[in-house]
Formats: sequence, C-alpha cells, structure tokens
Amino acid sequence: MSDPVKNTRRQQLQEYKKQKILTAAGALFREKGLDGTTMRAIATRAGYSTGAPYAYYQSKEEIYADLLSASLARLSHFIKERANQYTDAKPRVRAAIFAYFKYYFDHSEDLQLGLYLFSPGEVKKRGFSKETNQQLNSRLLAALGFMANCLNELEKVTPEQAQRETLDATTYITGALMLHATGRLAIFGSEAEEMIDRYIDGMLQRISG
Repeated sequence: MSDPVKNTRRQQLQEYKKQKILTAAGALFREKGLDGTTMRAIATRAGYSTGAPYAYYQSKEEIYADLLSASLARLSHFIKERANQYTDAKPRVRAAIFAYFKYYFDHSEDLQLGLYLFSPGEVKKRGFSKETNQQLNSRLLAALGFMANCLNELEKVTPEQAQRETLDATTYITGALMLHATGRLAIFGSEAEEMIDRYIDGMLQRISG
C-alpha cells in the first residue's frame, strides 16, 4: 500500500517545483519577451537542470498559456469582487469597467503577458492546441461576459448593445494602458485614471441618460 503522507509530500514537492518554473518563466517573459526566452533559460532561472521543465510542460508556449490562464482568472475574480459590492445597476457597471482598468494598471506584468497574444512571435506562429485556446477564451469571456451582464442590467441596454459597449470599453482601456505603460500619456499631460473615469461617465450618460 502507498503511504498517504509520502504521496502528499511528493505532490507538494512537485507543485513547488512547478511553481518555481512558472515564476522563473514569468520573470523571463517580462525581461526578454516570449521569443527571447528558452526552456533552458527557464530551467536555469528556476535553479533546475535543463530538462526539469519538461516534466511539467512540453514547451514555453504551454508555460505561457498556464500563466495567462491564471492571470485571466484573477482578472475575472477582481472584476466580480469590485462590482458585487454594489446592487444598483449604474454603480455596478462603473465598478466592473473600472476594475478591468485598475487590475491591469496595478499589474502591468499581467497586461504584458496578455499582449503577447497580439505579437507576431512564437505564439502566433505555433499557436496553442484547440483545448488550450478554448480554455483561454473561456477565461477571457468570463471576465468580459460579466461586464456585459452588468451593462445589460441597465434599463435601456439590450444584450447586443451590452456586448458592443463592453468590447468598446475594453479596447479603449487597453489602449490607454499601453500609452500609460510607454509613458506616452505623460507627454500630453494626461493621466490614465482620469481618462477612464471620463470615458465611463460619457458611456453611462450616452446609454442610460
């Protein structure tokens, strides 16, 4: 018979090693980008032998997908947590949309991680498996779908309009975050938070009067 205590310790050790690999990979992705990171470099940063990461992942793209999936889950939780502090529709909408901005504003590494999907590098060339794509899409839709549902709670907003407004808002916010991250907003004397507040105010006035 197997020893439950030994099995638990073995699982804990495996999880610890896997987390060290994820942490090392995340740091390297931020420093060198996905294209500039290798499995060998990840192993070295984690303090393991060259082949150690392959016990958990077949490629750096799989590691990236795992990191991104966790990031999207945290984003979704943060948005719901902020919005659920309110019961009235307008405050819920404002809180949900602002939470999307606030999460990425405070976690620039997660924004950088997500933006790899739009780069012409290895992720785009090699892609993810169908199952991984479905998982990542479901994570993203959980966050955006919740925001759309909040908008749909407004009296005059249809489900279709709620989806359009959510896409418009997240596109605008992501652009503002990128300008902030590169220091471009400062050139024009603008602040990201002020821009998002103004955008949300204008949107709410336009769609609900």
